[in-house]
Amino acid sequence: MPIIKSSLLILSLAMASNLTYSSSLVEFGKKCLVKEDRLNKAQNRLEALSLRAERKQRRSNRSIDRLDRYQAEKELLEIDMAECSETTPNSAFCHQVRLRFHEIAYLIQSAKTDSVGSGWGGNDAITDYEITKDNFNRRYDDFLALCRDSNAHYALIQTPEAYAEVCSSEAAKQSVTCTLF
Repeated sequence: MPIIKSSLLILSLAMASNLTYSSSLVEFGKKCLVKEDRLNKAQNRLEALSLRAERKQRRSNRSIDRLDRYQAEKELLEIDMAECSETTPNSAFCHQVRLRFHEIAYLIQSAKTDSVGSGWGGNDAITDYEITKDNFNRRYDDFLALCRDSNAHYALIQTPEAYAEVCSSEAAKQSVTCTLF
């Protein structure tokens, strides 16, 4: 009789510790799923930030190209103006050259003003993206170390009760938390 009581006591303690262990694995798994969901949302925001940085870079490059074209045209017009002042300064052609020269000078000044206005801080969008990407990569590496490459993760995968509770949905089954590799 005492052997049966002690066997039942040991069996009940083993079951209780197994349930406690299983519930801590479930808690671990659910926390990992929450972290993974947050990281997926952060990755989406990071991709949007990357697109904004690329657009700003393209816009900046177009402004520089436009300014270069205006400068080249201005140089050609300066040559024409020099010829006009030597030959027929009051001809229709010379008036058109002077008019276009003033238009180009205005466009150059306007382009410079625009580039200074949009360029305060230089490549802020690109810098923000790089900082955010580095931060994301660090957090993602920490997540992988905890929720994929740890003994607790392996135990979660190997414990059927915990795995079934944490990874019951189809979306969860596709997650890093619920896969072995």
